[in-house]
Amino acid sequence: MIVYHQEKEFNQAALNYIARLIADRASSVIATGNVADVGEECLGYLELIAFDNDLSSVIVRTFLDLIEQENTVVKMHFDD
Repeated sequence: MIVYHQEKEFNQAALNYIARLIADRASSVIATGNVADVGEECLGYLELIAFDNDLSSVIVRTFLDLIEQENTVVKMHFDD
């Protein structure tokens, strides 16, 4: 069982978990040869939420960078 001693710890863990869920879904979309622009947009918005709530955005930014890179590759290979 995970115990959070402060609300901020819980909020950080929740933010990181949501970022992972979004990135996992975006990766599934990219794996089918489609651009996961919605996933990229969601992660960007989640990064703003982190800043607004004085939380670390390192995990969110890492996922966002990965999805941005993969979206770029898909766009280069599949866009006309």
